[in-house]
Amino acid sequence: MKRFGFLLLVVVMAGSVALFGADKEPIRIGMIASITGDAAEMGIEFMESALVAVDLINSKGGINGYPLSVSIVDGQSDPAAFATKAHRLVENVRVVAGFGGCDISFATAAGEVFQASKTAFTDIAGTTPTIPLVGDYMFMTPIPDNDQGRAVAMYIKDVLGYKKITIFKDVASAYGTKLTEYIIHFLKEFTGDPNPVPLVVTYETYDEDFSPQLTRIKAQADKLGIEAIVLPTWPRDAPTIAVQARALGIDLPLIGTDGVDTITLTEVGGEDVEGMVYSTHYDPDMTGQPEIALEYAVEYRGRFGYDAGAFGTMAYDSLMLLVESIKAVIDEKGEAWWDSASLAEKRTATRDKVATLEFQWTSQAFSFTPEGWPRRALVWRVVENGERVFYDFQSYEDYTPEGVETLPFK
Repeated sequence: MKRFGFLLLVVVMAGSVALFGADKEPIRIGMIASITGDAAEMGIEFMESALVAVDLINSKGGINGYPLSVSIVDGQSDPAAFATKAHRLVENVRVVAGFGGCDISFATAAGEVFQASKTAFTDIAGTTPTIPLVGDYMFMTPIPDNDQGRAVAMYIKDVLGYKKITIFKDVASAYGTKLTEYIIHFLKEFTGDPNPVPLVVTYETYDEDFSPQLTRIKAQADKLGIEAIVLPTWPRDAPTIAVQARALGIDLPLIGTDGVDTITLTEVGGEDVEGMVYSTHYDPDMTGQPEIALEYAVEYRGRFGYDAGAFGTMAYDSLMLLVESIKAVIDEKGEAWWDSASLAEKRTATRDKVATLEFQWTSQAFSFTPEGWPRRALVWRVVENGERVFYDFQSYEDYTPEGVETLPFK
């Protein structure tokens, strides 16, 4: 993918002037994505999705006739830059709300600035459950690790039928560390086995040589009864592990989580990731999507030649839930109120709608808990003939039976 070097891109209104009232000021939303640095692969997909979504919204007349403008700033894969750019968006661009981040360090760095300014901020892809605890203006769009860990553990046991697995644990990533811990915790609960993961191998994000870990797995798999390898990794790590595993003659099934859902999985993994199933947030072929999400999916593929993965879809959802919330404010209070209200009043009213709406324009309907965690379904995809395709759908109710404690543990 091409890396973009700019620091600020203002996504201006699209479509003809006739779509908008001449006296209607654009509604400004801010986005912070890592266009450069280690997390650029995800940040560029965020940006691509935002560009598609803004054009789609404005082609339909904007938000109640108000053109949508999204200012995209480069967080440079650096928490300090995220905080600095958040100040720029809140104070200089004067956005009504914001979204961004692909990890707890980035999301909270920006979120704390938005929280202090009493401006809603939605985390795009950070899944560490403590993210919304920044404050009541902070929300997370993807499934938190405690929910995904429970869903994946249940799916491994009940659907895939595996009793013993091994996991690659990324000790340099909050995502890899916590998700591994949740999967193990819930596998113990669901199987009644005190040791369903008899071998956990560790590594650090962006390691390139996994032969020591794979050699251990190959030597002990039969003895320990290991039936599959679980990879709760960042995008490049899983396919690299797969290639090296197959080269060593390890043919155990591979199971991934949402962190693997980018085009890199098949570009790097090739035939070595064929048949790999993984949990994620979206697939264009899943049922129950709203029409606007289907339009987004078609437009995304048309522009870029492949389907949006977990990261692109979460950027779309993060923006659309803000757009839908702002529309609900204008519907309820009227255009006259919106035109005369102060920025602080608009920000607070938007936050209140984010907290209470059941979203219908996102890739799946969902709402937030009082703490800011989303109640979302989990989607399963599989690599088939070099493509990432739909495999299964796991509803929130399926993996969260009534009476189940959903709060994360520390």
